[in-house]
This record gives sequence, C-alpha cells and structure tokens, in this order.
Amino acid sequence: MDKSWMHSDRRSKAYEFGVEAFLNFAVENLLTTTHIRCPCVKCVNLKLFGVGIIRDHVYFNGIDQSYKNWAFHGEPWEATTNASRNVEEDDGHSRYSFVSKEIYMDDNDFGYFGSDPYEFANVIGDGDQPVYPGCRKYTKLSALVKLYNLKAKHGMSDVCFTELLILQGDLLP
Repeated sequence: MDKSWMHSDRRSKAYEFGVEAFLNFAVENLLTTTHIRCPCVKCVNLKLFGVGIIRDHVYFNGIDQSYKNWAFHGEPWEATTNASRNVEEDDGHSRYSFVSKEIYMDDNDFGYFGSDPYEFANVIGDGDQPVYPGCRKYTKLSALVKLYNLKAKHGMSDVCFTELLILQGDLLP
C-alpha cells in the first residue's frame, strides 16, 4: 500500500486520498466491532475510536510518521521484507541491536511470571490503575508505553531511560 501521502501536506488532495485509503484498509481489517486504534501524533495507537474521530485526529494532529508498518490496522508484519528502509541513518549504532540477542532466546527466557496465572493477572491489572491518585489522562500501562515509544523514537540509551524513570518516580506523589 502506498504510504507516501503520510509525508504530504495535510491540506493536499494526496493526504486526503491517503487518509481515506488508510481508513478503508483499517475498516476492512477491523479486529474489534467498531473501534480502531488512532495513529495520530497525539494518540500514537494507544487509544481506540470510531472512524470519524480518527479521521479528524489524523487531519488536525497529523499521522505518526514513525508508524510505517500498519500492524495495528491489519497489515502483516514486515518480517520478510527489507527492514533497512524503515531504519533511519544514525551514528552507526543500530537502535535495533537487541534483535540479534533475542533470536537466540528460548521460551524459558520469558518465564519470569512462572506458572502462577494470578501473578500475571495482577501485573496486567495494574495497567488499568492511574499513574497516581487523581490522574485521569494516563494509566500505568499507557504511561509506560508512551515512555517506551519516546525511548525508541529518539534512540535513548538504556542508562538514560533508567535514570529518567527513577527521576519520574521521585517526582510523582
């Protein structure tokens, strides 16, 4: 599918046709009943809305330029295609260097929840809790996902990200 429209001026016909093609594609591959993830710059696929609201968001806020593989909207994951076209040039250090380490992992490397399903359910349940009492904008899970998106988008090192998380923990009530 042609995605060149994502870089067009939001007032152009190319952008308008691209948004409509994207929405049609997303609706054809709908996994839920009526709502799909919003790929606008502000929602970054974290929030679900109807097509009309998503159309407005993509026009007013713009589409997230880093969303190149529309996996949340039914496009197959690009495992067999040339992934280098989606990677921006940097200083020689790949921000995807972790992939080579994960290739050699087996299922036991991911078993830190053990066999207790209640422990896993508690961790997932914490995701619905507000970041702090009275916070209505973010849950613990949505805040963490947003932070990880920023880390990946800007190529933040693990050390920097860890220190940032510690600082934020100290700042929050």
